[in-house]
Amino acid sequence: MSKFIELYKWAKAAFIYRINKNKKRNKALWIFGCWGGMKYSDNSKYLFEYVCKEHPEIRAVWITVNKSVYEELISGGKEVYLANTPSADEIIKQAGVAFFTNSLNDFGDNPLLNGAKICALFHGVGFKDELRELENQNTIKAKVKWIKHKIYDLSYTSFIFTTSEFLKRKFYIQQYNASLDRIILTGQPRNDLFFDIKSKEESDFEKNILYMPTFREDKKGQDLLRVIVNNMANSNVLNKLLEQYGYKLIIKPHYLTTVEKNNQNSNILIYNDVDIPDIQKFLKKTDVLITDYSSVISDFVLLNRPILFFSYDLEEYIKLKPINSNYNNILTKTYVDTLEELIKLLRLLFENKVDYQSVNDVINEYMNAPSLRQGGYSKNICDYMISYLNLK
Repeated sequence: MSKFIELYKWAKAAFIYRINKNKKRNKALWIFGCWGGMKYSDNSKYLFEYVCKEHPEIRAVWITVNKSVYEELISGGKEVYLANTPSADEIIKQAGVAFFTNSLNDFGDNPLLNGAKICALFHGVGFKDELRELENQNTIKAKVKWIKHKIYDLSYTSFIFTTSEFLKRKFYIQQYNASLDRIILTGQPRNDLFFDIKSKEESDFEKNILYMPTFREDKKGQDLLRVIVNNMANSNVLNKLLEQYGYKLIIKPHYLTTVEKNNQNSNILIYNDVDIPDIQKFLKKTDVLITDYSSVISDFVLLNRPILFFSYDLEEYIKLKPINSNYNNILTKTYVDTLEELIKLLRLLFENKVDYQSVNDVINEYMNAPSLRQGGYSKNICDYMISYLNLK
């Protein structure tokens, strides 16, 4: 896309946003969306379902561009509208509160939320540093971006809900219009599932290990990841180890990465994004997580189960995607950088010779405030917004 087309689309969206300001909105009408309107998942889904169940005084509406999601929710008795239609636009214009995970694009192409309380749940923030954390904010380019954002930006927020002081500071630096008193520590709604004893998730396998590597943005990184996955999936040594201790290894790449399922080992399976429609449910029935730089650790650590760090390309990765220096503090007793070392570490773990608890304690220090390690996250957000809006 050329710079001219990008500027035109931004100017058009800014114009629509500005001329549709509505201060007389319905405070009891809350809309929800996620992942550019394509999915029914993540923090927005779990908060939406909580509001539908626990707060009948609030009109909860889902906005989507996905007809399959639309039909799923209609059949489930939920109120839902297809984005970019007159009926959806009318709802968006009247909504007092809007919850997104990605940006205003979660509600379609028409930014009609000027005047609403826009609440960012986001998908996740880990140790990776984002663009504004790395830029010199005194440059002319940075100042132009700031002015452009003041006029209009897809990441507008009235409130940001997160899980720790560490992440609160990161959001404050990353987001142009963030203010510390509007970044609220509540926990992530999707993690309520971990503490819901009524939602027992039956595992397809007796004991699960889940490998979730971070997305590599460059072709070299993508190619190397595919090699790593292929070597892992076809390792007879690893397969025998898993069989010996009764585990199944599920390899689940990032949703933007598709890996061919061509391995022959019975204890190692490759799942792409379509195979796991709700990763949170899968995490709940996972016994061991293997990852690298992913923010998934902030979720999984709440289950207090082993997290292994297989950061095979650390030096190359941070050249393209800098990582907060605090990341090094968790690369201790459960960190490896080769497949051979990973297999050895798994054997030690199966033999109860790995102190993963101390690693989890350090992760929690950064990712989850002490008061936010036992669930109740959707309730925290609802209580805050209901109080703020003075809804009875």
